[in-house]
Amino acid sequence: MATDALSQKIEQLRRAPLTVVVENAQGRPIPNARVQLVQQSHAFPFGVALDTEMFRPTPPPAAPWYKQTAQENFNAAVHENALKWYQLEPEQGKLDFTMADTIFNWVRAQGWPMRGHTLFWEVEQFNPPWLKTLPPQQLRAAVRNHAITVCRHYRGRINEFDVNNEMLHGNFFRSRLGEGIVKEMFEWCREGNPEAILYVNDYGIIEGDRLNDYVEQIRRLLAQGVPIGGIGIQAHLEYPLDEAKMQRALDTLAQFNLPLKITEVSVSLADEQQQAQTLRQIYRIGFAHPAVKEILLWGFWAGNHWRPQGGLYRQDFSPKPAAIAYRKLLFEEWWTRVTGRTNAQGQWQGRGYLGRYRLTVTAQGQTRTQELTLPLGGTTVTVRL
Repeated sequence: MATDALSQKIEQLRRAPLTVVVENAQGRPIPNARVQLVQQSHAFPFGVALDTEMFRPTPPPAAPWYKQTAQENFNAAVHENALKWYQLEPEQGKLDFTMADTIFNWVRAQGWPMRGHTLFWEVEQFNPPWLKTLPPQQLRAAVRNHAITVCRHYRGRINEFDVNNEMLHGNFFRSRLGEGIVKEMFEWCREGNPEAILYVNDYGIIEGDRLNDYVEQIRRLLAQGVPIGGIGIQAHLEYPLDEAKMQRALDTLAQFNLPLKITEVSVSLADEQQQAQTLRQIYRIGFAHPAVKEILLWGFWAGNHWRPQGGLYRQDFSPKPAAIAYRKLLFEEWWTRVTGRTNAQGQWQGRGYLGRYRLTVTAQGQTRTQELTLPLGGTTVTVRL
């Protein structure tokens, strides 16, 4: 899709009209009032995976920088590893939410939403060793207990989970417990938290050849009555993006009328300029797609990135071109700062990216400042001076 077509789609999807009406105490319009609108945050979630080590009681020296950089760049989050079964319960019967809760509490203090990743993982090597030794009946009981316990623990706090990660790439649970276990996993999650939106999540969709397999798998699960509430698409790229392929993947998966989330973005390219361009392309195509409801970066610092080349910031904390490109998109291109004057009817009209704003109106020697939210469909705000 042509770049300008993407910009037009973003304009239609992610911006809305705002009318500011300025009146005096008697309700009469004030013409020529100065209106200043400054965006404070995005409504669209631009998330990040948070590393467990940075939230330890005695954290590494980089932790303050790490947390501050996260605050400056993101507005949503997911645990990188702290919610995975092997970290929550390394020994059978010793389920410990300490680190997962510590990260969650920090995220909640920022006012951010959080995804739950992941309750189960089909790839054999990512399961706790004790789980692999259980006979089928005990394994099934452990799966049921885990789904209900974790979802109940976060009920009202985390209301979205990846249920069984990477089902295209492993069959740890299905090979032992049968294909029907997937539906049971989803149903047990529901039992623990009836409000939870439950996702499938996989890779090879935009950076591989598994799109058709994913479509078939989702179709099959839905036909079985599995309560899938959303579709997660990872995006771990080690080479430049095929834009048409990504566009096709999003368009194809949109057929299910479920929210799509680009859940795990990492771009590991040796050429830093190419990394920046690829990251920019992923975000633009995602942000321009009506079905995409969130984009999450899977780590941002080379010092603790699962693929250090994928960091936006180098080991010495300096920003790579990818960090600069990311910030330019979110906080310049997709950010609204406008000033204007009311017309003869005391009205000013403009457009802005959906999100939170600070509005300052000055007229007749008076200034009033207020916060407002610009929702989809737009809004009208009346300011009395």
